[in-house]
Amino acid sequence: MLYFILILYFSVAMLGIFLFVKLYSKNPPKLVTGIIHGSLGLLGLALIIGYMSFQKGDVPVYGFFFLLIAFFFGGGMIATTLSGKKYPKLILFFHIAFALTGLYLLFTFGISKF
Repeated sequence: MLYFILILYFSVAMLGIFLFVKLYSKNPPKLVTGIIHGSLGLLGLALIIGYMSFQKGDVPVYGFFFLLIAFFFGGGMIATTLSGKKYPKLILFFHIAFALTGLYLLFTFGISKF
């Protein structure tokens, strides 16, 4: 299950890179792409909760909390976008920083279990 979570978060990260590149290009990203990105991230959080609930021994608690904070920042961005306003770009960089930290912690945990 851990390896499926790692693959899922790799795809979420690739979709996030696509969104970041599209944000700074001429054509802004479509809203549905951000919704899919967030939904897959939420699915990954749910799977991590399930993994931590039934796994004996070490669990990726710190990675989970950093990804959860990144999810809250992303939820704020999508809520601001849905209300018709623009969110500050600093929020985007906080989202990216927390997500990258969480991914680093999650992937190092996964590699140590390999």
